[in-house]
Amino acid sequence: MNSCQVCAEPTKNNCSNCNQVSYCSVQHQKQDWKSHKPNCHPYKIAHNEVLGRHLVATRNIKPYEIILKEAPLVRGPAQISAPVCMGCLNSIEPTDHIECEQCGWPLCGPECKSLDEHRAECKLTKDRGQKVNVQEFQGPHPLYTCVSTVRCLLLGETNAANAKKFSDLESLESTRRGSSQWKADLTSIGQFIPKFFKTQKFSEEEIMRTVGALQINGHEVPTSDPPHVAVFYVASFTENSCLPNLAKSFNKHGHCILWAPQAIKKNSHLSICYSDAIWGTSDRQRHLMQTKLFKCACLRCQDPTELGTNYSAIKCEDRKCSGLMLPTKADDWHGGWQCKECGKQVPKQYVEGILERAGQDIQSMEKTIENGFKYLKHYERWLPSQHFHMSEIKILLVQIIAKDQQELMVVSDERLQLKLKFARELVELYETITPCEVRTLGTLCFELHSAIAENTRRIALETTLSPTEMLNESLMYVDKCVNYLQYESDIFVEGHILKQAKINRDALRMVMRIC
Repeated sequence: MNSCQVCAEPTKNNCSNCNQVSYCSVQHQKQDWKSHKPNCHPYKIAHNEVLGRHLVATRNIKPYEIILKEAPLVRGPAQISAPVCMGCLNSIEPTDHIECEQCGWPLCGPECKSLDEHRAECKLTKDRGQKVNVQEFQGPHPLYTCVSTVRCLLLGETNAANAKKFSDLESLESTRRGSSQWKADLTSIGQFIPKFFKTQKFSEEEIMRTVGALQINGHEVPTSDPPHVAVFYVASFTENSCLPNLAKSFNKHGHCILWAPQAIKKNSHLSICYSDAIWGTSDRQRHLMQTKLFKCACLRCQDPTELGTNYSAIKCEDRKCSGLMLPTKADDWHGGWQCKECGKQVPKQYVEGILERAGQDIQSMEKTIENGFKYLKHYERWLPSQHFHMSEIKILLVQIIAKDQQELMVVSDERLQLKLKFARELVELYETITPCEVRTLGTLCFELHSAIAENTRRIALETTLSPTEMLNESLMYVDKCVNYLQYESDIFVEGHILKQAKINRDALRMVMRIC
């Protein structure tokens, strides 16, 4: 028995949404709703010595349910950024921008001059007594390295409530201190801010703690071009997993949406991927260590086969052996590798040489269908079909073989079948190891749905058999596409795919009713 939130009477009835407060009656629940609503979420903030603060589900969560919608505490340019508008954070052209008459920082137009985002550095620059003068617009600009840090430092003046929340976030300053990144940040930010802005408002320790909090808790937000960085409060407590249970989307205002592509059981830890789940394990671990200062120990990282997909494996050096090579030690991707079939071992340099060449060839190649097929043919000697480099090329081919409906109707049968084959393989692969990479999965499902529909049309022209089974498969994948992309804004390509997928789904349902 718990106590009613309003009258303290014993009751067994909990709030059905958050499962954290109790009410003895519907009337008392309605009476308390105004004060309870801001805290009514299907999670709680928990704490332990290993993870620190983290989120735990307080009830069973249904597929596609939104867990959290949150506005940023602060946002600003990425630490490495070409000049952008200090209001909307979009890129600007040398001949197509204005300068703030108060401080000189570039803006894309008058409408961005009064946005709250610009208040912090504008006042600090005015107090400096000299306007900034941005002349170079190509490539990263050193002045922009410190802007987001300045905005965080001045939150106490621009938004006291957000400043209090930001101060609660982990900076890992003691861990970062002395590292090569910390030393670089000390020069480009910690010592630069007092010197450039001619201010003693911030101590070096305060600046460096802010830099750490921004780097550890910052999210890349793609609602501007280029993407900017933003810090969210509750979202910062989600723990990392390379096999997470939450997807992350953004609305057109840059607010974070965390939601569940699959069901989540009560008491499960809620997680997102701090790195890029499409990468192989070695690259993810390296990135996490460099940017977040920890080594991931999630289920996927502890399994060298990555849930049986062999996503990071290479083929055995012995061409007579059909086995695959993976790290000799499951937790050491930078040591020796060994074939799981014949036992042959190779040093890490052998593996790194293959992967480095394979990655460089992707970066340098012209992205054409012919080059994609050449790449797959060339690297099948070293890489299995589901390797992350091979999969990257297959994603490219799925997208550029018949890029629209008109091309799809005239593409050769051979290439249509290859598009179908690759798309099916990729959807199955990524639903296994990256089920929360919803933009990739949604796009692949749309491409697969379209290819199945075209293949069905061609078969129907040659036979009197009912195409119902193939239409059902096409409908299944367009339904998946809608589910995966349902929270994507129409400012993104995926949002436009979502609109078309809904049209196609409704049309397909109508066709099937007629059939």
